[in-house]
Amino acid sequence: MTDVVLGTAHLFGLADEATSRQLLEVGWEAGARRLDTAPLYGGGASEPEVGAFLRGREGLLSVTTKVGLEPRTGRRSPRQLATGVARRVLPGRASGLVDAALDRRATRPTGRFGADDVRASVERSLRRLGGRVDRLLLHEVSPHDVDDALLAVLADLLAKGDVGAAGTATSGALTPAAVARGEGLLTVVHHEVGPLSPPVTLPATVTTRVGHGLLGGESSHLRALSAALEEPTLAARWRDAVAGTAFEGPAGLAEALLARGATLPVDEVLVATTRPERLPRTLSLARGDEPLPGPVLAVLADAAGRARG
Repeated sequence: MTDVVLGTAHLFGLADEATSRQLLEVGWEAGARRLDTAPLYGGGASEPEVGAFLRGREGLLSVTTKVGLEPRTGRRSPRQLATGVARRVLPGRASGLVDAALDRRATRPTGRFGADDVRASVERSLRRLGGRVDRLLLHEVSPHDVDDALLAVLADLLAKGDVGAAGTATSGALTPAAVARGEGLLTVVHHEVGPLSPPVTLPATVTTRVGHGLLGGESSHLRALSAALEEPTLAARWRDAVAGTAFEGPAGLAEALLARGATLPVDEVLVATTRPERLPRTLSLARGDEPLPGPVLAVLADAAGRARG
């Protein structure tokens, strides 16, 4: 069974405040004991809301936050919030353009990881989250940001126990180089694991690998595989593979992609939704409560190959 992380990127913006708080409650009731937040999320509302939600609760396994991206001044619209986490939530061509811009960062630093800025950000996060940060991730970091000054700050935070572990949450293309420059200090990595996502090769110093984007940004991989499965031979194979299983029916492909998370070489899977009624099922599938039959996995792999062209 795979550990599941409840993501909050869409909360307090793409989902309204009442729905967002309901999602936290429903997730907790469904067994989610790992939460992921960031100063950027919810236009700055996510961290304090998560902190307030966790106050007095027992059994929390980890709370992850990030450093490097801060919200703009003032309340942001849903469109602005979506742009702020564009690589994860924008569809198709827009997401590709953002990825290309991120990948160009491999040649230069972003200027968002200065020692004083990192310390100040972590101090704010600790206040908002009740003094607990189990994992601190470098948010959309460039390999060239990972310099001696940043590593010294992270080492100090770790030595003092202000954070439990450090790592990265950035473009898959930038992740290996950023981690390598971390000289073993960056032990947690978040990266995309949708069926069309390129593999990310990491050193043995990474102890916790967290996969996100099981359906692709804005379900873009789900749409691509759905189109691929319209090919008659693949369509027939899919019908035969899911017949009599939990993955038969209109929602079967999406649910199969969620369940695929439990088959991946990751330690945890991050999931998120803006619909509370879907969250228990989403968490259950991502945990692997309903394992994917081998024939279903085989068809998914072939559909992904066809979708890649």
